Amino acid sequence: MNARRLLRLQSALGLALGPLLFAAPLPAQTLSLPVQPPPLQDLPKDRAYELRVLYLEDPRLPTLDPAQRGELYTRIRRLVATWLGYRVSLREVGQQALSAYFSSHDTLFAEHAPLIRATEIEAPDAGGGARLRATIARDFRLRPLPLIERYLRAGPLTTQAAAVEIALRQFSAKLTELRAAPLADGTPFFDAAQPRLTSFAHWAVLMEQIREADFVFTNSMIAGADTGMPIYVIARGGLTTGLTDNNDRSPYQAATMVGLFPFLSDAPIFLRERGRIPDDQRLDVIATFCLHELGHFFLRYAEHYDHPRCVHVAPTGLDYYAWHQAVRAAGPCLLPHRKTPRF
Repeated sequence: MNARRLLRLQSALGLALGPLLFAAPLPAQTLSLPVQPPPLQDLPKDRAYELRVLYLEDPRLPTLDPAQRGELYTRIRRLVATWLGYRVSLREVGQQALSAYFSSHDTLFAEHAPLIRATEIEAPDAGGGARLRATIARDFRLRPLPLIERYLRAGPLTTQAAAVEIALRQFSAKLTELRAAPLADGTPFFDAAQPRLTSFAHWAVLMEQIREADFVFTNSMIAGADTGMPIYVIARGGLTTGLTDNNDRSPYQAATMVGLFPFLSDAPIFLRERGRIPDDQRLDVIATFCLHELGHFFLRYAEHYDHPRCVHVAPTGLDYYAWHQAVRAAGPCLLPHRKTPRF
């Protein structure tokens, strides 16, 4: 589980979840102290790195063909060299069906079922409403009101309580619209028969455990409510565009996924809040967002909220195109950036 979200989950539930994440399952009636995970080590810039890339595809959704993916990897490599100072190559090690890949990990998901259940907020508009409100309130207690206004694009806000209620209404409306985003065949994006394909908790478990790749692309997206959402995910209606998580099986101690649907789809919610991305700029917009995630991956940067036009500050809302343009125009951010001991 991404530590930024895990800490909020532990605080909310009063659970010691460390053993679920970092220790092997224990025999019945066996007691053990939690295993302290190792801190992230710096990745030196005086060597070359290879990222193994896995592409997971939902055949219902718009996608990138092999030639487009190859061009995307080239653009990411150049950006990482110029902006982050790392020599990186990206090598695609496979393309698989998203649903089949998840099914091949049924045992893994079963092992982590208690954590997944504790993390996910099911039916946020119904029985999960109280948990969703508590999640938003917990995050907003960490934020000054002007920052909350910026993310919600609402204001002036007079109290934290008022901000929570506005965010709750916005969240529910956006998540409903994201899940209903129409596909080419007229069906909605969200497949009620396979909700785990868009579940943050399931994706986080995969990223912690994956061995065959360092970077995963999917033409789908994470869209749902969970108990550790930070403000930028809350403001998007539960859309987690990318995820860089701890992976102690990897020499990088990390693994990253990026969901491409918000960049490839022209569903009404994206056209309204993101605008139309010109076809000749789509790969560049995706590459810029990947640069954000690779700032976590390579530089071990924490999330930032206060740097203007900085690639290490996630887009506010769904305005990926405007964010990309502002970041590229500004160039690499020269302000100091905080590192994190764990993701």
